[in-house]
Amino acid sequence: MAGIYIIYLQVRPQSLATCTRAMNNILLNNIPLLLLNQLVSLLYVASTFLYGAHFFKDHQGAKKFKQPLLVVTVLTHIAYLGFITSNEGYIITHSTVNLMTMVGLTLTTTYLFTEFTTKSDKTGFFVISFAAGAQLISSILTTQTQSTGMTSFSGIGIGVHLIAAIFGFSAIAIAGIYSMLYLLLYRQIQQNRFELFFQRLPNLEVLEKLTMHAVSLGFLFLTITLFAGILEQRASGGAITLLEPKLVTLVIIWLLYGMGIFVKPIIGWDIKHMAYLFIFLFLFVTLLIVFMTIFSPTFHGLGL
Repeated sequence: MAGIYIIYLQVRPQSLATCTRAMNNILLNNIPLLLLNQLVSLLYVASTFLYGAHFFKDHQGAKKFKQPLLVVTVLTHIAYLGFITSNEGYIITHSTVNLMTMVGLTLTTTYLFTEFTTKSDKTGFFVISFAAGAQLISSILTTQTQSTGMTSFSGIGIGVHLIAAIFGFSAIAIAGIYSMLYLLLYRQIQQNRFELFFQRLPNLEVLEKLTMHAVSLGFLFLTITLFAGILEQRASGGAITLLEPKLVTLVIIWLLYGMGIFVKPIIGWDIKHMAYLFIFLFLFVTLLIVFMTIFSPTFHGLGL
């Protein structure tokens, strides 16, 4: 469901400046929509607090209400995206501001699905806190984004490219978070310190499976992102150069993730060594998005 609203891309070209002004006007001149935007962020913070209270303090009240609140958070977030895209003149574009809110939603939705299916809620605080951070950044910047006058493209290929990129980054984030937890737990066991993380986290075998599952999903979505972008580049008559630094960066990340899946058995790396690579990629991509949020309104030089 996270991608439903992203594919709402109009056929006619529209300047990013127009989209940005429409977005600002919609929020600043529509008090209920502005309050809903702030409510979404507040619900993410509250969910993070309850998951944290349960993990660190074993608070039974937090344990009881955290999952229902997270469900309400996801539904409210979807409602917000539905209301904002129903306004004439607004499109969810390829801007990094839009990406952050979608990453928050996909991360939370993915984790919630995992929690329902595995009955394990031990890693929720770490995933949801990152999702909450992404949503807070998006909420803050949504009404402050400056127009750039760049062209915004549209089409099915771009929709697939964007959705896959969002889910790909979400998988990278989850793999990086689980890798950090794996190393923290590994060090506690190695030092015979059976403390909080040892008591609350899943065992190393479960964390390894969760990490590699996220890596496999990340590689799949990055593959779709890469090839959908290339196909759209051909269809748009070369609007995106294949030597663009951001595309080259995507290829490098894609290759490194492929190494994590296919080369791992050949070179004999265990999950402990691979965890450092996954953490590095997670931090690298996060910093890349932060820099693009500050210095570039979109992921590509022409608004894509």
